[in-house]
Amino acid sequence: MLEKIKLLLNKMNDDSADELLNTLISMCKEEAYIYCNLPAYTTDLDLVVVSMVIEKYNRIGSEGTTSQSSSVVSASYDSFYSDKVVRMLNKFRKVKMV
Repeated sequence: MLEKIKLLLNKMNDDSADELLNTLISMCKEEAYIYCNLPAYTTDLDLVVVSMVIEKYNRIGSEGTTSQSSSVVSASYDSFYSDKVVRMLNKFRKVKMV
């Protein structure tokens, strides 16, 4: 998974990012199985986790930003993930019985 993420982030020759990316992978795996109400992580979630890590990595330094604009560039972030990631997670989500 790390190699796939590094390739997508254009960090293949940058081993200095490995510790950060491995930490993000671990965090995102836990977030994914908790959100989906699963007892443990399953590799079926790998594709979603890759997207989650990339989104989290790209937000480093701008966490919590709700709106930002500069000339022609505009950014808006919320506290969760993109609609695409949430839709992918929802495919694995189980109903939680109380």
